[in-house]
Amino acid sequence: RLVVARQQASEAQLTMLHIRVEEARALLSADANGLSDPYCKFNMKGTKYKTKTKPKTLHPEWNKTFDIPCAEKDLPTSIEFIVMDEDVVGKNDFLGAHIFKLHGLKDKPISGWFPLRNKDGVEDMPRGQIRVRMFYNGKAESLPEIKSSKNKSMQVFRTMTLAELDAHEDKNLDVFVGTWNVGNAPPPADLSPWIPKNKYTVYVIGAQECKYKFREQYQSCEEDWEATLYTHLGPEYALLKSKSLGQMRLVVFARKKESSKFMNFETATEATGIGHVMSNKGGVAISFSYNDTSICFINAHLAAHQHKVARRNSDVNEIMNGISRTLGKLKVDVMCEFDHVIFMGDLNYRLDYGNQGEEKTPSLEQFKQMVQKIEQKKYDQLFSCDQLQLEKKKGRVFCGFKEGLYNFAPTFKVLRQKELAYNHERSPSWCDRVLWHSLTKDWIEQVELGGAFDIASSDHKPVYTVLRLPTYHLPSLVDETVLSIRLSLDQVKCFRLPPMDQNGLADPFLQLIGTWFPQSSKNQSTVVKKTLNPVFHGIPDIKSGISNPLRLMYNNLVIKVCDKDVMSSSTIGYTILPLRWFLPENGKAQRTKMFRHHLMKGGVYVGSAVIQGQVTITIERGE
Repeated sequence: RLVVARQQASEAQLTMLHIRVEEARALLSADANGLSDPYCKFNMKGTKYKTKTKPKTLHPEWNKTFDIPCAEKDLPTSIEFIVMDEDVVGKNDFLGAHIFKLHGLKDKPISGWFPLRNKDGVEDMPRGQIRVRMFYNGKAESLPEIKSSKNKSMQVFRTMTLAELDAHEDKNLDVFVGTWNVGNAPPPADLSPWIPKNKYTVYVIGAQECKYKFREQYQSCEEDWEATLYTHLGPEYALLKSKSLGQMRLVVFARKKESSKFMNFETATEATGIGHVMSNKGGVAISFSYNDTSICFINAHLAAHQHKVARRNSDVNEIMNGISRTLGKLKVDVMCEFDHVIFMGDLNYRLDYGNQGEEKTPSLEQFKQMVQKIEQKKYDQLFSCDQLQLEKKKGRVFCGFKEGLYNFAPTFKVLRQKELAYNHERSPSWCDRVLWHSLTKDWIEQVELGGAFDIASSDHKPVYTVLRLPTYHLPSLVDETVLSIRLSLDQVKCFRLPPMDQNGLADPFLQLIGTWFPQSSKNQSTVVKKTLNPVFHGIPDIKSGISNPLRLMYNNLVIKVCDKDVMSSSTIGYTILPLRWFLPENGKAQRTKMFRHHLMKGGVYVGSAVIQGQVTITIERGE
């Protein structure tokens, strides 16, 4: 290329074309493992250019810069960037392409995310997006100036990165979340008392016991239910994803004009019924990304009856552990995987009012007292007896989750009539719930919470909430002024780990997990044998694959504590460290900070186990 540059140096008005192919997201899966091995290529005046192949990912980070000498008269009118899946044997698979028009590039650089299309240039299906930056950097008439223009291009790319960051203001996403035990009866024709029309960008609806005689134009109850919701919301909305497990259903609708912002859909189910196989109880999950914010919704139906509190807690733990094996990039605990987790459903927690104890049916006197408090709207007095709140305070379930104030009448067990009345066979209870957990700097805000008491076809009243989710756009991978970013862990120890082996001890070690550095079996400590209070050594430093501290502000380090067995290992628990807590501030090169956390797994504290240590992040900058 230098030879070509020398040949062209004598030409007046010589221009350098600078292209950076940064990354892609939400690519198509081309391989049997559900992933791809993507690379990006383009041709310019007979010369082929190509990034490296990134194995086993739908979100490749190529970060490849091309500096191409090009006389202005030879500048093409367009360049097509093609993303391919590389196969070891056979023909490489086409994933998508984007054609960039270059006629205005001299005056305005190209920078941002761009949709991938099919070979005909049509957006026939969601193929993902590619992040590209491209510009001309002036005129040059000699080779030394061409070389210097390459150095100047780094400054221009930096300016483009900052400009894009300023242009994308992080916004909130208002989501309508509804949950209803349908009671195995056809829903009413008018769902307006529960679901307002054309008001929110996203509607996520969870249903339980949703099996009834479907209308003759449909092939299943699932299809009938989805059609009922679609008809109610109207043609401005699209069904983005649905998933069922037995009689549990979860659907996601969004405004059609906003639907391109939703990507990376995945689904999972976990049965907790008889033998932990039957699907009469359990959970169904849908996860996706809104721009760069990862979100997971879980709809569950837990074990019924007054005395099954411990079983309900166990169901929640089993559901969260089960879907963690399926959803997300890292396949770690769901609370460490997603920016936001929303858990809804008929959770079946009851009121421990008076001396009912474990009896299914309250005494007539107890029932009358509860109904009287409901009529007097003394909800706080009843809610103080709520099993879920009591269990949550004890750290037995939904640790780290938040929930709103149920300042309305209990939604179970009601008579199937318009006037609110309760069945004396069960204690009135708030069985139908919505909880949430966030990893972002700002947590989810609950805007509204209520029940739809005019709907009378079930022994449950529908519940709804409006949640305001903080969302974000990820900055560029690269800060041209940064040479490297390194994270070190020191003085890491655990206390009071649970026994994992027959000798009453464990053989613990640490695994370090994250999306911002290459995953490797080397990212772990040495094993500390026969102890419940290990001090860990041999923890490798982590060199970030991202050089932009602003990007790392949105990333986390997951620490997984494992027990080493002869042939394998088992998970003891997790903690998560948001990097924004540890990154140096105000231009400083280094920052050291301690941490101390309870170990968690499946929304539950791992006994009284604690992990603590010291994190140091060092940023090396160029001149």
